[in-house]
Amino acid sequence: MEGINKATAEIIAEMDQRLTLNPEGTRRIGNFGFIELEETWGDEATIINTARISSTNQRLRSRNDFSERDTDLLYQLLRDAHGTPFETVYFRYRFIAPIFVLRQWVKHRISSWNEFSMRYRKPISVAYIPDLEARSVDGFPVLDDQALGEYEALMKQLFAWYETQYQSACQRIDGAREQGALPAKSGGRDPYRGRARELLRNAMPVAAYSDVYWTVNFRSLMNFFQLRRKADAQYEIRQYADAAFALFTARLPLLARTMQRVLDENGRSSA
Repeated sequence: MEGINKATAEIIAEMDQRLTLNPEGTRRIGNFGFIELEETWGDEATIINTARISSTNQRLRSRNDFSERDTDLLYQLLRDAHGTPFETVYFRYRFIAPIFVLRQWVKHRISSWNEFSMRYRKPISVAYIPDLEARSVDGFPVLDDQALGEYEALMKQLFAWYETQYQSACQRIDGAREQGALPAKSGGRDPYRGRARELLRNAMPVAAYSDVYWTVNFRSLMNFFQLRRKADAQYEIRQYADAAFALFTARLPLLARTMQRVLDENGRSSA
């Protein structure tokens, strides 16, 4: 990929490695996007055991021990909005997505969020490029090929400007140190270069990609799926939500089927 910086090259290599090591738990999205379901804690049996704590000491060892009665109880708990047992199962996703997608995603606040920082690293020097489906409504391209070409050129210009200005700032800092105008660099991060990164990131577009770890319990994840997989959700975040749902379904199929049944029933009730 032409014109990428070191941070971006490292991320590309890591995505390729994860796709090889965990092919069933990873997806590529768009021109640079990525998502992986790295870890899960708990399963359907965890939910049932948590719900039954008030009434019995009987415990299921795993979801493989489920009876029809257990399956029915799982559905009834979710249908009747007994929420806390569903907060005992957790998921950790890693995703690389455009910043404008993250600004919608982070509104789902009942979760833990750790994001790539342009205070400490150069930006990921790739911008989201909408494909034909992304830039069309009912088959009509609202951005034509000429506009798309200008969009791509502008994104490249911004990343090139960042690199030029950062190198220039570093040269000024090093020159001032040689002249004794600034103290020599000590251990840890350089505050002068750090301030340059903080200022220059202001020019980065929301089409730039970022890298996030998202840890979320099932109750909050269900809310995310319900809102962001709707037909009227923005195209880009819907792609990520659909991919996250597919990875979740592969990991916990019974819970996924139960959730979809409840969502479908709620949708019919609303209609």
